[in-house]
Amino acid sequence: MSTTDRQNRLLLAEDWKTIYQSFRYADFQSYDFDNLRRTMISYIRENYPEDFNDYIESSEYLALIDMIAFLGQNLAFRTDLNARENYIETAERRESILRLARLISYNPNRNIPANGLLKIESVSTTEDVIDANNNNLSNQSIIWNDPTNSDWYEQFIKILNASLPANATFGRPVKKSTIDGVTTEQYRFSARNTDLPLYSFTKTIDNSSRKFEIVSTGVNTDTNSIYEEEPFPGNKLAFLYRDNGQGAGSSNSGFFMHFRQGTLQSNTFAVTNPVPNTTVNIDSDNINNSDVWLYKLDSNGNEDTLWEKVENVEGNNIVYNSVTKGIRDLYSVLSRVNDRISLIFSDGTFGTLPKGNFKVYYRTSANSQFNINPADLTGIQIQVPYLSKNNSAETLNIVLELQTVVSNADSAESNESIKTNAPSTYYTQNRLITGEDYNIGPLGVSQQIIKTKSINRTSSGISRYYDLRDATGKYSNTLMFGDDGSIFTENLTNKFSFDFTSKTDIEATINNQVLSIIKDTQTKNFYYKNFNRNTSIAELNYTWSATTNDTNQSTGLFKDQFNIPEAVSSFTATTMRNVSPGSLIKFTPPSGYHYDKDNQLVLGAVSKLGDKEYIWTKVISVFENGTIPEINSTLGPVVLNEEVPANSKLVEIIPVLNNNIVNDTLSQMVDQVFAFKTFGLRYDVETTNWKVITNSNLDKTSAFDTGKTGDATGTNQDASWVFLFETNGETYTVTSRAVRYVFESDKQIRFYFDGNDRIYDSKIGKIVTDTISILSNNNQPDVLTPFNQDWKWQVVKEYRTAEGYVDSKKLEIGFIDSDADGVIDDPDLFTNVVAPTNLPDTKYIFAKKFMKNNTETFEYISAVTEKIQVKTTEAAIGSYSSYDAATIFYISSTSVFKKFNSTQTGLELCIDYKAYTGRDSIRFDYRHAAAENRRIDPSSSNIIDLYLLTKTYDIEYRKYLRGDNAVMPLAPSSDSLFLDFGSSINKIKSISDEIVYHPVKYKSLFGSKSDTDVQATFKIVKNANRVVNDNDIKSRVVDSINEFFALENWDFGETFYFSELAAYIMKQVAPDVSSIVLVPKSETQSFGSLYELKSENDEILISSATVSDIEIIDGITASRLKATAKVITSDDVLNTGVQSSSTSTTTITEGNSY
Repeated sequence: MSTTDRQNRLLLAEDWKTIYQSFRYADFQSYDFDNLRRTMISYIRENYPEDFNDYIESSEYLALIDMIAFLGQNLAFRTDLNARENYIETAERRESILRLARLISYNPNRNIPANGLLKIESVSTTEDVIDANNNNLSNQSIIWNDPTNSDWYEQFIKILNASLPANATFGRPVKKSTIDGVTTEQYRFSARNTDLPLYSFTKTIDNSSRKFEIVSTGVNTDTNSIYEEEPFPGNKLAFLYRDNGQGAGSSNSGFFMHFRQGTLQSNTFAVTNPVPNTTVNIDSDNINNSDVWLYKLDSNGNEDTLWEKVENVEGNNIVYNSVTKGIRDLYSVLSRVNDRISLIFSDGTFGTLPKGNFKVYYRTSANSQFNINPADLTGIQIQVPYLSKNNSAETLNIVLELQTVVSNADSAESNESIKTNAPSTYYTQNRLITGEDYNIGPLGVSQQIIKTKSINRTSSGISRYYDLRDATGKYSNTLMFGDDGSIFTENLTNKFSFDFTSKTDIEATINNQVLSIIKDTQTKNFYYKNFNRNTSIAELNYTWSATTNDTNQSTGLFKDQFNIPEAVSSFTATTMRNVSPGSLIKFTPPSGYHYDKDNQLVLGAVSKLGDKEYIWTKVISVFENGTIPEINSTLGPVVLNEEVPANSKLVEIIPVLNNNIVNDTLSQMVDQVFAFKTFGLRYDVETTNWKVITNSNLDKTSAFDTGKTGDATGTNQDASWVFLFETNGETYTVTSRAVRYVFESDKQIRFYFDGNDRIYDSKIGKIVTDTISILSNNNQPDVLTPFNQDWKWQVVKEYRTAEGYVDSKKLEIGFIDSDADGVIDDPDLFTNVVAPTNLPDTKYIFAKKFMKNNTETFEYISAVTEKIQVKTTEAAIGSYSSYDAATIFYISSTSVFKKFNSTQTGLELCIDYKAYTGRDSIRFDYRHAAAENRRIDPSSSNIIDLYLLTKTYDIEYRKYLRGDNAVMPLAPSSDSLFLDFGSSINKIKSISDEIVYHPVKYKSLFGSKSDTDVQATFKIVKNANRVVNDNDIKSRVVDSINEFFALENWDFGETFYFSELAAYIMKQVAPDVSSIVLVPKSETQSFGSLYELKSENDEILISSATVSDIEIIDGITASRLKATAKVITSDDVLNTGVQSSSTSTTTITEGNSY
C-alpha cells in the first residue's frame, strides 16, 4: 500500500457511517429525522399558512408529522440498505456477499480442517508371529526405534507384514512417490472391514474437545502429494511408509496414517426428473472446503460410481474445466451461508444430467483456527481387523502419535476477505500473467494468505560461459555452477629419499621433511579417515554446561549423567583425557531438538536450510582439570571455538593430531636411521604422540590397521604405520600414507587455481581461498531427500597426475578450516556427501585410460555408458550369457577389473580402468577468488519472488504481543509455503514463470518485545485546558497506534515516518493532547533517530507498544525528554534497518542522559 493510500484511508477518507453520524437523534443512521420534520413543517407553512398554524409540541398535527418523519427515515434507511446489499464493496449480510461473489465466478472458501500425519509408534497382533530368534510376538507390543530392543525393526516389520497381503508386504508398495524430497510408499492392510475404513477419536485442543478421524491414506503420483482416499465401504485401510534418510529416530521416517479433524457424514437424495444445472442443497453447517464426495448408487443402494468434482471458478467450472473429455459425470460444490453447500450439476451438453439415487459424503469440521502440538495427540489407539495368510480373523493393535506441529486449520473465509478477493480473482481471470496479477491473485488461493507481494527478479546469477581471463591477463572473481560434478577419495603412498653422513643430517631431514608431511592436508585427511574415533563416549551421557556463549566461542564445562562436573585432559584417566586443546569434539542436540544455522537449539526435526543435527568444535583451552573456572574470570574452564548450546550431548572425540615429534621419539628415529634399520612411525591417539615401530613388530605389507597398534610381541603384526623408513644400506626411502579428496567436472567447468596466490579480501580482512560447494539441492546419499545445507570444501591445490601434469578438470580439495588454525571444521564432510560404508558397492565412480599427447591419463566415465557392473566376488557374476559382451566387471573384494575374453567363455584381467569411492552427478558451485573486480554477465530469467504473510502466523504473533504466548512464533518456512499453497498457485501461474516462496515476518516497534534499537517511549503533552484522565489518554493513544499499524494499512518493505503516525494520533485524541514526541530508549541513540524506520522486503511493521510505553509530560523540554547535548532527528549510530533522512538539529544543554 502506498503512502498516499494509507494517508487517504487514515487521515482524509470518510465512510457512510461517518457521514450519517451527524444525525444523532435518529434511531437509524440514514436520512435525518429532524430534516424530514423541519422540511414538512416548512412546506406546510409556505403552502398552507392559513390552514395549519398549531405548532406547539402537544399538537396532534406535530405528532402526525413526527410519525411521518420517522417512517420516512425508516424507508430511506431500508432503501439505502437494500441498495448497499447489491454491491459487494458495501454489502454486509453474508448471504448477499456470497451471491455477489458468485456473480463474478468466485466461490468463497469454507473452513479448512486440521490434517496431518500420525506416526505409528507401536504395533501388536493377536496372530502367532515368530521372529528370527524363534520368539512368539503374539500380543507383544513392539515399539518403533526401541533402544531397549535390538530386534525391534525385524519384529516391527514382521507384525506389519502379517497384516498385509502376501503379494504386497513391506518392500512391495501399492504406490511409491517422492513427496517433498521424502521417499513415500503406500501399503494396504488385508483388512476384513465391510464399512468405511475410518477410525474416530477425540482430543482436547486449546481447552476444546475436538473430534478427529484416521482415514485411508493415498499417494497421488501425478502431483506427488498425500491425500485422503475416497470413502468407500469395504475399502481396505491404507497407510504410508516414509524415509527421509535421517534414520529411524527422525520424525519423518517410519509408518504413518493420515488424520483429519471433523466428522464424516452422508446424505442420500434422488433425482427423478433431471433438468439442466440441477442444484441439490446440503443443509449441514460447517462443511469443510475439501472433503466432499458424490456417489451414484446402484439398484441395491450401494455406492457404484464416483462422480468427478470440479472447481466452481472462472475458467474451470462445471462447463469449462480441465477434466478429460471422456469424463462426463461432473458436479461442482457451491459455498453457502454457515458453510453449507449446494451441489451443482451439468447442463446435459457438457456433462451428464443426474438421474437416480445419489449419496454424498462430507466432513463437518470445527470452523476455527487452532494449532495442534505433538503433545496434544499421543497414545491414539486403533484396532484393525485383518485376515491372516492362513485365513484366520486377527486384530492388529496400533498406537499412534503426532510428531510435528499442525497449524493448517482455519475458519471460513471472512466477509472482508471475500470482498477483497472476489474482485481480484475476477480481475486476474484466475491466472497469473502480469505483475499486478501476481500481487493480488494469490490472495484468492487460500484464506490462510492474508497479504502478499510479488517482485519479478529480472536478473539472476552469473553466466558460466565466459572466459575467466580478462584482457590484461589477470583473473576475475568468478562464481560458476555445474551439475556434472564428482567427488572421490584416493589412498596414496608418497615417497621421498634421503641420505646422511651424521645424526645432524638425520635430524634436519626429520624436522624439515617429515614434520612438513605431518602438517600436510593429505596426512590430516588420512588421520581423520582411518584412525579410530572415540565414539563410545556417547554411551556415558556427558553433556555441555555452558557458562558463556558468543559468536564463535563457548565456555563452560562437561557434566556426567548425574550432573556432576567431569574432569578432562591430563587430569583424568577416563576417555575424557582426550578433551584437550586442539582436539575435535562432536555434539548432538538433546532429544527432540536440532541446531539451526546459528547453532541455536530448535525444537523438532531438521526442516530449514542450514539446520543441522550436530556441531563439531575445537577445544581452544582448558583451565586446570576443566571443572573449576579461573579465579575472577567470567569464562568457563573449557573454551570451545564454536557456540555450543547448553545440554548438548558429547558423542565423539577426535584427539589432536600432534604436529611435533617429542624428543624421546626423535632420538629413537635418529638412532634407527643411523643404524640403517627399517622401522615405522605410528601415531598414538591415547598419548597424542608419534611413536616408533621397530622392524620386529612392523607389518610393512598389510593395509593400514589399528587393531594391533603398539604390538610388541615381535611377530610383525603392527600395520598402523603412517611413515615407513626403509634402507638399501646407503639411502633411506620414506613412504608416507595419505588420502586426498578430488573434485571433478567432466565437461562443464575448467578449473584454475594457483596455490601461490594469496588473495586478501579487504572487506572481511582475511585471506580468502577458492571453494567448492556441493549444493543443498543434491539428494542425500541413498535417499531422495535433498540436503538441508551446502557442503563447502576448500580448494587445496591443483590436481596433478602421476606424471606431474595439471588436470584442469579436477581440483584437490580438503576440509574447510575457516579460522586457518590447522584444525578442520567438520571431519564428516565426505561421509555426509557420499556415505561410503552404506551400500558400498554403489559408491564407486570410474575412470578410463586415454592417451593424450603421448601421455597416459585416466578420465571420468559413466558406469552406465561404459557398461560397468560392480560385483562383490567373481562368483557373484553368475551366468555369462545374461550379460552384454561389452560388459566390464569390477570385483570390489579384490579391486580388479575383468572383461570377457574373445570367445566370451571366461574373464580376463583389464587394466584400462580405475575405481574410486565417491559419487557423481553432483550440482555444485565453484568460487574462484582473484585480486580483480568481478565481471558479471547477467542473464534475464522470469523468476517471481512471492512474499506471503499467513493468517496462522499473524494470529500467533499478535497473541505473543498480547502476552497470551510466551514464545515468539516463527514464520513458516519456504518449504511449508510451497507445500501448503504451491499446488494451487501452480495451477494459475504462467508456465514459464518460476515462483520462489518467501515467508514474511513481523518487525515490531516501540515496545519491550521489540529489538532494543527500535524500542521507544511516546511522550505526551496534555492540553492544559482539558480535564482528562491520564490512563484514558494512554489507552486512546495505544489504540490509535494499533489502528495506524493495522494490517490493511501496511505492505512489506515499507518505511515508517513518525510524522505520519503523530498526525493520526493527534487526529484521534485531539483536543485532549497538545503534542507528542517519540524518544528512543537505547542510550546509544539520539532523539529523532526513530523518526524514520525501514522494513525489509520480507518484513511488515507492527507496534508492540503498551500503556507502559506512554508517558505524560507537561512540556517538551530537555529535562522532560531526558536528553543530553544535541537533540537531532538524524541517527548518528549505525543500526540495521534504522534509517533517517532528516538533517535538522536542535541543541539542548544541561540535560540528563536518556
